[in-house]
Amino acid sequence: MYDLDDDGVISRDELLSILHIMVGANISQGQLISIAERTILEADLCCQGKISFEDFCKALERTDVEQKMSIRFLN
Repeated sequence: MYDLDDDGVISRDELLSILHIMVGANISQGQLISIAERTILEADLCCQGKISFEDFCKALERTDVEQKMSIRFLN
């Protein structure tokens, strides 16, 4: 889904493209670049500058997706 060129890894440019589609109008290009670079640094376990499928799966294991994708309403 994020591997736009279907080469088996997610590159910084692919991640930037997806982030721009998802939230680009709401944050600056500099913020998008910062998010992409930080994501690569945190998820890239093989230090290749890209996120492999294995890296992606391990990153999801460390993330509480339900909590991150939920909205809490204050009473």
